[in-house]
Amino acid sequence: MKKVFGLLTFCALLSACNPEIKEGKTKKYFDLKSLIEIQIKTLNTQKPFVQKTILVSGKSESKSVKTIDWAKELELFIQMDLNKPAFIQSYQVDSSSTSVKYELKDTEKLPVKYLTISRAGENGISIEALVSNENYLYQTERHLKLSLKNNKIYNYQIEGFQKIVFGNKKTFKINGVIKR
Repeated sequence: MKKVFGLLTFCALLSACNPEIKEGKTKKYFDLKSLIEIQIKTLNTQKPFVQKTILVSGKSESKSVKTIDWAKELELFIQMDLNKPAFIQSYQVDSSSTSVKYELKDTEKLPVKYLTISRAGENGISIEALVSNENYLYQTERHLKLSLKNNKIYNYQIEGFQKIVFGNKKTFKINGVIKR
């Protein structure tokens, strides 16, 4: 029993010294996941109308909707979060007084190719990313944009394509404008 207790204590000490990101600790990169989760809670509470336009392989549909599962709608933006343990040393940072760009290092093979956070006007933020996956069966690419003003999302856009090995390339674009 003493050996088990000693082993558990040793493991606890090792994990306490581990520099990996832990929940509630400082993040190495912009904390996109927390930002989107806060937006999801706000949007679920406010239930604003959204003018949503979807374009798939040249066919367009536009409608105004109020009932949206915001967790699903913004899931791809949460997936862009770079503060995952596997991503920590994978991006180079280029910052200026108005923007920060995280770009995947040439030696890395991760889906998020870049993430840019820019100041847009006096109280605005623009977030943009390129997410790409490829294997021997398929290739996908998504260019994502998110615009906030006064810490509230007012526009989001997902544009890209999917290509399956023996199929045609299917393009798509989703644009949502939130009406408050």
